[in-house]
Amino acid sequence: MGFLHGLAVFAVGLSWLCQLFAGWAFFLWVVLAVFPAAFAHFQGLALASGVKGWRFAAFAAVNWGGWEYIRSELFLLKFPWFSVGSAIGPNGWLPWIGVYGVSVIVVFGAALLSLRHWKSAGASFALVLGSYLLVPRYPDPGHDDPAAVKIGGIQSEDATVHEFLTATQALPQDLQYVVWPEYAVPYDIRADVREWNFVQQLCRDRDITLTFGTQRHEAGGETWRNIALTVDPGGPRGEHNKVHPVHFFDDGVAGTTALPIDTRHGKVGTPVCFDCDYEGVVRKMTAAGAEMFVVPVMDAKSWTAREHDQHAELIRIRACENGRWMFVCATSGVSQVIDPNGMVHARLGAMAEGIVSGSLRRESGLTLYTRFGWMVPWVVRLVNMDYQSIHIRLNLIPGGESRVSRWGVS
Repeated sequence: MGFLHGLAVFAVGLSWLCQLFAGWAFFLWVVLAVFPAAFAHFQGLALASGVKGWRFAAFAAVNWGGWEYIRSELFLLKFPWFSVGSAIGPNGWLPWIGVYGVSVIVVFGAALLSLRHWKSAGASFALVLGSYLLVPRYPDPGHDDPAAVKIGGIQSEDATVHEFLTATQALPQDLQYVVWPEYAVPYDIRADVREWNFVQQLCRDRDITLTFGTQRHEAGGETWRNIALTVDPGGPRGEHNKVHPVHFFDDGVAGTTALPIDTRHGKVGTPVCFDCDYEGVVRKMTAAGAEMFVVPVMDAKSWTAREHDQHAELIRIRACENGRWMFVCATSGVSQVIDPNGMVHARLGAMAEGIVSGSLRRESGLTLYTRFGWMVPWVVRLVNMDYQSIHIRLNLIPGGESRVSRWGVS
């Protein structure tokens, strides 16, 4: 049943995978469905072993949390979409325990509900609902705020570098920072002296900092890297090599570092697209001093609006976990300005072309999640592994029954 449930959920929710992989999408849904199946298997073992009551609910929470984290962050084909916690959206728990910690709370409440522990289940859900409803929207940064940065981006999938240059020249004159999408320049722009000079001259003429998606090719070989390159009137300020290339795509060699770029507007994190799907890159950049984020994204029109909207939610989660303003500039959506609570202040939706602009604000404080809370799923996984080892001892090792008392097994 766990497998069938997972297959149905992923096939419906991720139906857009057919646009990318045609019939092979079915096998991806099957792989993802293995994790709910593993959850159901161990839940059944717990029930058969006599685990019941609140212990059964607690085990359901850590059992789900452990397998969800493996599927999302550790598995070879790791895929963090459709976690229980991300379905809740930005909420007050994220800066404390992150999206995987929220999953544990929700599943705990659902398990209590299945056991008809109405009051306890209600309290669990009230914690999540309250944290969702009571999260405030940050005020827009004021014009006189020295920590504010006026920023704009160009959402276009098919524009040439010269069209990006022309569109940037037409942006409002008071913008301080401009962003182009991932693959805005789908080759190594620094190898084209003429175009590279145009980009640097644009930054000097407009007195802007520019971050955009391009490539860096290794000398004497075919190896290349998908990067976010940051330039200002003084020249290049730095680059970030995409850490998480998209599975099954020619998306460049994976990067190994997650560090902010020093700019005239403070330390700026520049993760590239898929980097924000996972919790680690944004968190590490924040811990390393990133005060705000600009994110070049490539979501192709052919991937459907549903894919674009689902992807946009993950970036809101990352902003809330780490307490940072984020500016996202995508090829065909969704471009958005996000505050440190994950609330959207400006948005240009899927399949549109145009300009999105707003203001970011430099932030320096670290959330509990950035400091320590990111370890919550590791603790959950260790507890889950402990139960699994108990089951192995109980069934395979003589005398192992004595170890199961902590779970209330008779």
